[in-house]
Amino acid sequence: MLVQAGNQRAARLLSLVQDADEPATSPAGESQGVVLRVRPIFLDLFRPADLQAIATQMDKLVFGGSHHEVTVAAMLADPFAKAELGGTGTLTIQLREAIADALHPVRSYDLPEVCRAFGLADGEGEEAHYSKRGYVRSRISDYTQDQLCELGARVVESHYLPQLWGLLQVLASGTSGVTSAFKNLIFAADGPKPELVLADAVSNTIEIVTNAEFCLVYDRPLDDAGLSWADLVSWWAETKAPRGTDDRDAANELYYRLARSLDVGRPKSDELGPESLIFQVYAKLLRQHGFQLPALVPQVHLHYDPYTRKKRRAAGPLPRQRMDFLMLLRGRRRVVIEIDGIQHYAVERQASPKLYAEMVAEDRELYLAGYEVVRFGGEEFRSAERAQTTLHEFFTRLLAVHGYLSEVKN
Repeated sequence: MLVQAGNQRAARLLSLVQDADEPATSPAGESQGVVLRVRPIFLDLFRPADLQAIATQMDKLVFGGSHHEVTVAAMLADPFAKAELGGTGTLTIQLREAIADALHPVRSYDLPEVCRAFGLADGEGEEAHYSKRGYVRSRISDYTQDQLCELGARVVESHYLPQLWGLLQVLASGTSGVTSAFKNLIFAADGPKPELVLADAVSNTIEIVTNAEFCLVYDRPLDDAGLSWADLVSWWAETKAPRGTDDRDAANELYYRLARSLDVGRPKSDELGPESLIFQVYAKLLRQHGFQLPALVPQVHLHYDPYTRKKRRAAGPLPRQRMDFLMLLRGRRRVVIEIDGIQHYAVERQASPKLYAEMVAEDRELYLAGYEVVRFGGEEFRSAERAQTTLHEFFTRLLAVHGYLSEVKN
C-alpha cells in the first residue's frame, strides 16, 4: 500500500523492520503505540514523516482505521548472538556481504552472466555452483567502499535486499549533501531585488537592508528531512495568512504569492513563461501525491552582494545572485533548477564562450558545495505542451530517485 500511495522510501524502510511490538488492547478510539524494531545502524534513517506514512497505511490495512502512533527502536539484544562491530571498515565488509547475499537467490548457472552484466570478472559456472556467495565475494574483495556503493546501488534495484538498501542509505547520509547548517531562505521577490549585507562574518548572518518588503524569508530550523510543501504551507499559515486560515486556503495563498515572483521582466504574453510552467507542473504533482513532497522554492538568493565595494571579498558583484528554483531534500541534498535563456550563453545573439565558461565554473562551485544543478534550455519551452511532458517526466523521475515516489519504469 505504501508503494501504491507513492511512498517508495517508507516501503523500503518498513522492509528493514525485523520485529514489532504490537499494541496492547485499549478502548476504541484511543491512540495506541506500535514500536518497530530495527538494527541500531538503521535507526537514524527513519524520519517523522516516514513514520507517519507507515502509521497511516497500518491503520488502513492492519488495524481497521483506528489511530496508532508508530515509533522505531533498536532490536532487543539477543544474548546468544555475536555482537556487531562498528567502524567504517566494518561497514565496508557488511556492504560486500550484503551484495553477495542480494545475488544469492540467482541460480548458480545464471550467476556468471548476471555478474558480467554488473561488470564483474568472468568465471566458470562450476565455481558459482560450489558457492554462490563465494563467487561474488571473490570478484569484489578488493573493491573500495565507493566502488561497492556504486555496485550496490545497481544491484539493489534489480535484486532487492533490505539490508543492502539500508546500508547504502546509511553510507549516503554520511558522505553526500550539503554539510553546512541551514540558516534561512530569502526567496520569491516580487519587486525590486533585495540588497543584502553580511551582518556578522563569524556566524555568517545575512541582513536585508533594502527592499525586504518584496521578498519572503523562511527562518525556521531545518533538519535532515528537508523542506516539504507542507512545512512551507504551515509557516505561511502561521506567519502570513489571516488567523484561522485553513491549510487548503493557506496553500492557495502561498501558491499565488510565489507565482508572482516568476518570469519577472518577461514580455507580457498569453502563454505561460518557463518558470511559471515549471511551477504549474510541480503543483499538479503536489495535488496528486500530497504535500509531503519537497517544496519547489522559486527565486532563491544563494549569495549576497555586499552593500559597499569595501566589504566585498573580491571586486565586483558575487556570481550566482539568485537561483531560479531550489529543492531541499532529505539528507541535506539540495537540487538547483535553472532555465537558460539566450542571455546565459550569448551576447547580441552571438555565442559567447566567456559567458558559458563563467556559468559552468559557477556550477562547479555549487557541486563542490554539495548542490546538484539541473539546467533546462530555453528551446525546450517553445512548445508548452512538450515542455509540460518533459517537466512531468523529469520531476517524477527526480522524486523517485530520492525515494519520494515509486520507481519509474521505462
